[in-house]
Amino acid sequence: MSKALLNSNIKDDFAIFEKKILNKDLIYFDTAASAQKPKIVINEINDFYNNHYSNVSRGVHTLSVESTFKYEDSRKKVKDFINAKSDNEIIFTKSATESINLVAQTFCERYMKQGDEVILSIMEHHSNLVPWYFLREKYGVVLKFAMIDEEGKIDLDHFSSLINDKTKIASITHLSNVFGTTTNKEIVKICREKEIFIMLDGCQAAAHNKIDVQDLDCDFYVFSGHKTYGPSGIGVLYGKENILNDLPPYQGGGGMISEVTLDSVSFADLPAKYEAGTPPLVEAYGLGIAIDYMNSIGIENIMLHEQELSNYALKKMKELEFVEIYGNGNEKSSIISFNLNHIHAHEVASFLDVEGIALRAGHHCCQPLMRHLKVNATSRISFGVYNDIKEIEVFIEALNKCKDFFKK
Repeated sequence: MSKALLNSNIKDDFAIFEKKILNKDLIYFDTAASAQKPKIVINEINDFYNNHYSNVSRGVHTLSVESTFKYEDSRKKVKDFINAKSDNEIIFTKSATESINLVAQTFCERYMKQGDEVILSIMEHHSNLVPWYFLREKYGVVLKFAMIDEEGKIDLDHFSSLINDKTKIASITHLSNVFGTTTNKEIVKICREKEIFIMLDGCQAAAHNKIDVQDLDCDFYVFSGHKTYGPSGIGVLYGKENILNDLPPYQGGGGMISEVTLDSVSFADLPAKYEAGTPPLVEAYGLGIAIDYMNSIGIENIMLHEQELSNYALKKMKELEFVEIYGNGNEKSSIISFNLNHIHAHEVASFLDVEGIALRAGHHCCQPLMRHLKVNATSRISFGVYNDIKEIEVFIEALNKCKDFFKK
């Protein structure tokens, strides 16, 4: 364990690490795909279902009141977690993907016309590409793609050059799920100066960095529960209140209405306006407990711990002449993508699984970026609060074994 968490027993908080993989201790290096869940999150979710469950905002009986309180209390926790101004700026969705789709569709309906432009980057996750592709096909909006530099960061000069009087919004990853690089705040500053909207995809950043949406000054921010030690099935959309009030509803149904007649409908105020139907109430509660868990450790401690792991892993991997690391910068946060010479990423992942090491292999839902890098796939390690230096040493030894095995 790093100096930041030296006196803790973090692994004891996670039941999954009692599991053996082929009689070896589990080393979970796949947090970027989905984080493991601490016992407190699992236990609290079970308690909600066993002792408090009822639909929210639908009744005055005790269980409904209890459920509603837990649901709305989680909204407050998310607000504080990302330092939003108001609870009304926190919308619960089923995933970050749905959050992006919500913004893309409602923003286009309200602010865009044929020929208007959106700026993305070539390293976006498919979830921040495909929703905009739909708008290109359906409404004729134009998509432009910012290039990246050798470190795996967005090229600021190229980004700026894409902006013109038809540019309406930029939608950019806050932390790359391939390179582990963080988007420069200068991107938001450029958007502010040019008076265009900006959304940040914070799926990777939210679990590893302290997020302050007021300091970032982004218009929208999205992240998912399952990458932040919470359950799957819950996502978050932050939007500035004045903008969310100006956008049209995304879906129709119960909960998002003020009044319905046979001839008309009026809509509820924020945040209910964007939460049609029965919400993922237990999942939202679980996210709130996960935020409590991270806060109990300290976000700054998590950041320091994972930075120490990333720095150590980078140092050790660069000593191996048969390893190619993607993104030349040394400022990587919890994610390192690499390949072993002449060994396919899937073969590397399969070999390391036999050593008890779980990592990701493939295009990481970033096929345009893979084409830019001229590779079909990479292997990727990603760290969480439960990882430690000793696991990296086991990993480095396993890479050497893998190289020797495939030389035979």
